Amino acid sequence: MKKSLFVFDDETTPIGSSLALRAAGAVVRSTVSFRNRLFDHIPIMSQKAPMPVISVGAIRAGGTGKTPVALKIGEYLASKQRDVAFVSRGYGRISREARIAHPYESASWSEIGDEPHLLHQRLPQAWVGVDVNRRRIASELATQMPSRSVIVLDDAFQHRAIRRDLDIVCLHRSLAEERVVPAGFLREPMSGLARAHVALFIGAADEFDELEEQRSRVAEQYSHLLTAVVFQEAHEWVNLESGEARARPPLTSPLLVCGIARPGRFAAMVQSHGISPRKELLFPDHHRFEPRDFSDESNLPKHGIITTEKDAIRLRTVDGLPHEAVWYLKIRLRFAQKVDEQMFYSRIDRSICDANALADPGVDGD
Repeated sequence: MKKSLFVFDDETTPIGSSLALRAAGAVVRSTVSFRNRLFDHIPIMSQKAPMPVISVGAIRAGGTGKTPVALKIGEYLASKQRDVAFVSRGYGRISREARIAHPYESASWSEIGDEPHLLHQRLPQAWVGVDVNRRRIASELATQMPSRSVIVLDDAFQHRAIRRDLDIVCLHRSLAEERVVPAGFLREPMSGLARAHVALFIGAADEFDELEEQRSRVAEQYSHLLTAVVFQEAHEWVNLESGEARARPPLTSPLLVCGIARPGRFAAMVQSHGISPRKELLFPDHHRFEPRDFSDESNLPKHGIITTEKDAIRLRTVDGLPHEAVWYLKIRLRFAQKVDEQMFYSRIDRSICDANALADPGVDGD
């Protein structure tokens, strides 16, 4: 089995026992806090976009469900006949050029990144803007998009150069026990939640008690937040070659291939559906798959591969890999409480209405 130091999995042991690492964590904590104070008190450091902006981000490094949440927001906005633009840095892509993918335009993951590609693949009517300078690409999008448009920033809680009308933070069940990097996995101190509007605690349904305990703690400490528990659930398995969808892949002992931040969650989901992989190949998040990664797997067509939807995007470009042998899992999000989902969408609507009213007081925000 391959295991990377860059895998932020649930069972990964925190590395904060070293005094030097804890000291380094204290330096990072102070630096991040100082940077946030600058943004709080110097308005010129951030720029208001000419359209409503919703940010989806995290405090913890590693996979916390940000991209599925961004997709869920995009799908909701599209259902309300609004144009949506996903804005991202495009981490892990090969190209370094700024790129705008228009609705229904073909764009490879190497151009825009695997997560933006996933968003565009699942919501093809959306716009996608990718640039290391998100403020620049957002400004360019604003010149091209029609009215009733909304920008959704993916993985942007710490990227404050663009002002946002709604800040959504995706949280992990072990949040209370963690420290700031490199002593732990937090990108910034928990006090950063003071500037958020919504906190979503995302995990598996069997983690509900832990997620609800964390939600209650945060809701008590940050009473201004809308908080909710959200489950990640298996939706369907899709064949990479044909697009055929099934409740479970027709494989008896597949190879599990995973290059995401938290492979343990994917492996647990696979096993909970009665699938027992014969072997696991684990790689760092955003890993660029190559033929040599599978050089020892001579019976791939026979055994097949199961993987995540994000990994399937990168596997598609591997020379010689039989696409018909690859099945990827699409997941969906479900709010633990229906009323929380309704409040979540109401908060989105209100933020857009308020943003539009501020932009033009004479125009109804709806």
